[in-house]
Amino acid sequence: MMLSGVHRETLVPVALYAELVADEEVLPAFVTSISEHGLLLDALAILGNRRGDQLQVQLTLPGEPDPLWIGAEVVRDTHGSLFNDTAIRFTAMANAHWRSLRRWVRVRELVLATQPIGVHDAA
Repeated sequence: MMLSGVHRETLVPVALYAELVADEEVLPAFVTSISEHGLLLDALAILGNRRGDQLQVQLTLPGEPDPLWIGAEVVRDTHGSLFNDTAIRFTAMANAHWRSLRRWVRVRELVLATQPIGVHDAA
């Protein structure tokens, strides 16, 4: 299932880990959906105690050799007892990383669009 984001972009389902750097603290997070402009994740609830909405994200896309370093901001943070459902918008990344992310997301969109209903799995 592909979801539609704020800007009518497609969020591709994934299942991968990322590291968030907020207030000089590194926290693990589990990415559930990603697009060219942002992602949805489950992060430890301690992320809700941050001082601001700016953070850094490091993640490696399946099949890609190098990690992506992304400047980002929190646009939604639904607090839970252990994990927060968090929406992140990308604000800065190297051009090469953005091209890699864009290509990766578009390939996944094509794959998902051609699979029969019920066969969609996270990347």
